[in-house]
Amino acid sequence: MSLRPTDMIKSLELSGQDLSRPSSLAEEDEDKISLLPESLICHILSFLTTDEAVFTSVLSSTWRYLWKRVPKLELESSDFPNDEACVDFIDKFLNVQSLLEFSLCIDSDGSKNDASLYEFCLGKWIKRKIHYFEVLCHRNTKIPIKLPPCEALGCLSLNDTSSCVLDTPRLEYLSLIDNNFKSLNIISMSDSVEVFIDVDFKLMHHDLSERNIIHNLLSNFSAIGDMTISWTTLKLIHGLRHTNPLPKFRYLTCLHATMSLDASPELLPIVLESCPNLKRLTLVVTCFKHFGNIMRWIRLRRLENFVMDDDPEGVATILSNVLPYCLVCSLEYVTIRSPITDKATTRKLVRYFLGNATSLKNLVLRLSVFYGEKPHNFDRVKQYFDSPRRSHLCHFEVIWD
Repeated sequence: MSLRPTDMIKSLELSGQDLSRPSSLAEEDEDKISLLPESLICHILSFLTTDEAVFTSVLSSTWRYLWKRVPKLELESSDFPNDEACVDFIDKFLNVQSLLEFSLCIDSDGSKNDASLYEFCLGKWIKRKIHYFEVLCHRNTKIPIKLPPCEALGCLSLNDTSSCVLDTPRLEYLSLIDNNFKSLNIISMSDSVEVFIDVDFKLMHHDLSERNIIHNLLSNFSAIGDMTISWTTLKLIHGLRHTNPLPKFRYLTCLHATMSLDASPELLPIVLESCPNLKRLTLVVTCFKHFGNIMRWIRLRRLENFVMDDDPEGVATILSNVLPYCLVCSLEYVTIRSPITDKATTRKLVRYFLGNATSLKNLVLRLSVFYGEKPHNFDRVKQYFDSPRRSHLCHFEVIWD
């Protein structure tokens, strides 16, 4: 069991050791690391966790307080007796160092602790010109995050927070992961920010205020150029497509999305239609039936033994009936990552883009290979996925991962 940071500090203070006195090992072997500039030593310590950095304080009196000057603090509430002790430690740290990176994981360890205690102290950290700020809350108690204006913040990652107010004009990366995210208010944000969205909602369907929740959330990002959407959020988008349509992302040029092999064929056109100027698309196709993958892979090695869907043309029919604007005007690069299965979904997706994207320059299909094996007849596998191309400039390739 590892020592808590507070226990480590206390043990050092109570020990009667003279840390300034070199050990016999130090007398025999010159300590070259300690001769480095303090700023360089702190940079080296920044690659360690906070716990590991604290342990270096036993090396000598020179190292005793160096960990406090490391520009990164990573904490887990489970390392402290209770939330009050954790908050107190965070507050004390504010007085000894201005950090660039702060990460806090509020663990789920029973109802005796109150996660709301962190709300006030987290706001104070942002005022210290933090560049990287991450909060993960694994409690039923959701923490509302209201960040004061922060010119320095470049990376923000929030997990299981109930709401958030952002005034971050220089933000470069934003990650929102939550099972019940209710509201997001962006006062200012750079259009060049990269956004990762993995949210879900436990909606109260009788509550009219929640009918537009996904539209209101995504409308905050209508001017960004790079976005990643999880399969969880895509399912929500599809389920609410009639009452909660997607906003237009007119400036979005790069989209990363994850979808299931069993996803409705209506989903992809819905998403693409909201991105009229999309140039790059990375589509990760997932299969959650792990135990069936090996048998499907065995069947793939002999293509004539493929067991296709009952209506393999159904996917192509529904997809081809709806041609989003980006498909016929702007989309140039598509990457599809897919496991090897006996379903025709991936094949239809490939043919959908090859047959309809008029500006497509390159389509890459990356197939997952199990146990490092590859098919003996590579050309035949590529032929299985290939189809006539709408764009005469399009290059199609299959890569085995």
